[in-house]
Amino acid sequence: MSELYRLVYASKNLLKGSEAEMTASITQILAASQRNNVESDVTGALMFNAGAFAQVLEGPRREVEETFERIQCDDRHGDVTVLQCGPAEKRGFANWSMAFVGQSAGGQAQFSQLAAESGFDLSRLDGDAVFAMLHGLVLEEERVPAPAPIASPSEDMPATGLDVEQLRTEIAQLRREDAAPRIPPAPDAVLAGPIAVVGPRARPGGDATGSAGGAADAALSVLKTALARERQRTSELRTEIDALEVALALHQDQMDALRAERDRWAERARLLAAAMVQEAGDVRTSPDHASAGSREPTSAAAPGAARRLRA
Repeated sequence: MSELYRLVYASKNLLKGSEAEMTASITQILAASQRNNVESDVTGALMFNAGAFAQVLEGPRREVEETFERIQCDDRHGDVTVLQCGPAEKRGFANWSMAFVGQSAGGQAQFSQLAAESGFDLSRLDGDAVFAMLHGLVLEEERVPAPAPIASPSEDMPATGLDVEQLRTEIAQLRREDAAPRIPPAPDAVLAGPIAVVGPRARPGGDATGSAGGAADAALSVLKTALARERQRTSELRTEIDALEVALALHQDQMDALRAERDRWAERARLLAAAMVQEAGDVRTSPDHASAGSREPTSAAAPGAARRLRA
């Protein structure tokens, strides 16, 4: 099994454009991160504000370093600074291929406070403090207490939802095992040599006296595993919804721009038509037009006028 490795970094936010464009870029970053991280078994969390990014990556060392190399080559990040790196005992974001946190006012306030304490110098940020902040924000996002370490999801657990019937079957089986009759020790169970005691069935990881607690722990582990799957699916759906909202906002902006362009050309056509009407009226009332119209009857009456003069 590969050694678990954790890397915490901060970088300058070089995203430019309107709020909708920046949101679209963040959505693209998250979608790519979640897609790649699932394949490479990397988990973590990302936070950003108008000035900086902060991110935690955890997983096999090689995959974490490859992910970080891609980030360093991304022109949306500047002055990428490693705050902490090294082996880790357990994952802090086991349920998230890449959580996006800090959208709340409280999260932004925490990030701003850390930045202020470092004198707004990325190289002076405390890696442990950044990790603790992101971990706390993820727990706040989940709205649940900090979970105890849980078993790895079973291979037959559905990846897209909670199989209620399977959970009921497994818990019922645990209850049946717990309620199974126990055989009391027989008086003649002692043999020459090592003592052999026939008694309650022992369970892995505990003695017979803790069978009730073992059943409860096993049921809780099954539920936690299912809950972990549900959290992951919820995160994916939240990301899809964010992407759709961004796409809708961009579509609305495009529609508004087209309507504005249409209105502008309609106004220009109206002004052009009005100018043409005005020019036609000016031509009809101009002196040259009037004199040209009066000269024709004068010339037609000229022979009569000449005859009168000769008479």
